[in-house]
Amino acid sequence: MIKLKSLPKISVCIPVFNSEATLFRTLESLPPQTFTEWECIIVNDGSNGKDLYQNDCKKIVTRFRKKYKFPKNKILYIEHRKNLGLLEARRSAVFAASAQYICILDSDDELLPESLEFLYKAAQKSDADIVHGASEILYDKKNCSEEILMRASSIEKKANNIYEGELLNQGIFDGFLVKSNHSGFLWGKLFRRELYLKALSYIPFSNCVFAEDFLQYFFISLFAKKYTGIENNVYRYYIDSGISSLAKIEDLQKWQKISSTANVFTILFSVIKEFSPGTFSQNQMEALRSFSKSYLANNLKQLNEAVDEKIKTEARQMLCDYWGEDFVEYIEENTYLNPAREQQ
Repeated sequence: MIKLKSLPKISVCIPVFNSEATLFRTLESLPPQTFTEWECIIVNDGSNGKDLYQNDCKKIVTRFRKKYKFPKNKILYIEHRKNLGLLEARRSAVFAASAQYICILDSDDELLPESLEFLYKAAQKSDADIVHGASEILYDKKNCSEEILMRASSIEKKANNIYEGELLNQGIFDGFLVKSNHSGFLWGKLFRRELYLKALSYIPFSNCVFAEDFLQYFFISLFAKKYTGIENNVYRYYIDSGISSLAKIEDLQKWQKISSTANVFTILFSVIKEFSPGTFSQNQMEALRSFSKSYLANNLKQLNEAVDEKIKTEARQMLCDYWGEDFVEYIEENTYLNPAREQQ
């Protein structure tokens, strides 16, 4: 049996919600790691999914532990009684972590064998708060739709938007928000845990599913002192046809999750008011407003192209309830339905 002789150096955080079908595959990317001083924290966010063998999340984790004879303090399991959303699942994982660094891993993706070693060595060499590596984007190229092809191309471009070298202090935040010289995805990066905790302290509880990477990275990049980009591949991202695509939306519950993207910007504009005047420049505020317009424009695109006609009237009203009717009408009447700004 493997025993932990000391505290791990990296906490790999995996939120799970109805992704049991791919969870074991994700976990299987951990034992081959050339860097062994890691722990894994799995957060079952009120999931009721099953894998092909009808195993629920807890049974999958137990099976994984037994296969590799990992102790419970190497593979931690946390369970939310109800679904709280991706933001809160990641918050629970980071709070439970004991390592100096955090690595975010989604439950349908994988790490490459040298991922943790590349990230940790770069963090130690540069003393960076954020280390950003490259990602492989995988999808079924033979049987994919035009939409999936476009989505894969877009995600690959954003995920591998990495700043070559180091960014310092305000240059990190400006680089992310204003200059867009690196992406705001949480995966494919290593974060100093104390920085992540500080960022979370500014974010109130929210059942947030979409744009939550943007919300968290906004504060992570704001408080970070050093960022370094590396050319090594450290993440394997799998494309599917999830609800973020333009697949047909036929129920309002699913649409509500998409509309709740507005919560991210409600939080951001509210929290910003608590900072001292002058903390955020005019360019930064304009960039944030531009992102909010872009996200709403994407919601409107989904409304027009993906929502079933039977619920479209109610869906539009729900969008107005979240974003504000005046803002929705403003975006509808302007050019933001084809936003030049790419979401991160």
